[in-house]
Amino acid sequence: MNPQEYAPHTRMDQSGAKRIVTLGNAFLDTILLLPTLPDKPLKMRVMDVKFTGGGIAATAACAAARLGADVTYWGRLGVDDIGDRIVERLNQFNVRTDHVTRIEGGRSPMGTILLAPDGERTALGFIGQNLGEDAGWLPLDLLDGVSGVLADYSWWQGAKALFEGANQRGIVSVLDADVGDLDAVSKLLTLPDHLVFSSECLRRLTDCAKLEDAILKADGMCRGTVSATDGARGFFWCDDGRVQHVPAFEIEAIDTNGAGDIFHGAFTLGLAENMRIEDAARFASAAAALKCASGSGWESIPDRSQVETLINGGRK
Repeated sequence: MNPQEYAPHTRMDQSGAKRIVTLGNAFLDTILLLPTLPDKPLKMRVMDVKFTGGGIAATAACAAARLGADVTYWGRLGVDDIGDRIVERLNQFNVRTDHVTRIEGGRSPMGTILLAPDGERTALGFIGQNLGEDAGWLPLDLLDGVSGVLADYSWWQGAKALFEGANQRGIVSVLDADVGDLDAVSKLLTLPDHLVFSSECLRRLTDCAKLEDAILKADGMCRGTVSATDGARGFFWCDDGRVQHVPAFEIEAIDTNGAGDIFHGAFTLGLAENMRIEDAARFASAAAALKCASGSGWESIPDRSQVETLINGGRK
């Protein structure tokens, strides 16, 4: 373990900070920097290796915390060394883990990221084992005073409970929807205020090749606002039957892994701060772009001042 990689961030004075809860998966990732991504079985020398945190909801939590929120992560991990290291990482990024449940006999998630010099990657994920599906233990009474919640699709029973609790309290809610489990995504379509799909997930869900058509079709399937991230093309959303667009910031990417998760965490915080969708998307796009240009892992998540400087065209 490299001590520099695990150096904690300084906890800010969080009086007045928006309280955010994220729920879903958390990984311990191994990132392997390769000269090129392999397209066939071969032996290849790895140029560098790095251990960092990963997972949709956990990365979103770290992003929101770096951007000034008071963040709590809810999820399930095994009673194992991997789980210990994930919790340690989250705490060092100022994310609260008081209500992470540890399952005896469960195995915590871990991933391996194959990264090319141009920033493209192949992600391999072990989503964990024997972690259970019951969401009855979730402390939904602690949502009082929370300003925004985000869940991924990996544990749909927990996401359903979280969204229902948020809806009862008028808390803005966001679903991060991706291709890993379309059946789970389908179970959550009528619950959150905002559904942020990956472009590929939305195309598969709606069987529409054109993203704009997919957004309009999904709008009739969902209760909340339908939107999608589409890499370098940016962010698209449905507004009263019309597709709107916020372009991505132009950057030279070092590593794109986790950019979408960081977008979702920043987007949730923006909505919790009562930003308009367009402004929350621009805020989130800047956070994701800076991460891609900076490097790999949670250590590359930007802080608030960096994001605002990019949004303002380099002016603080």
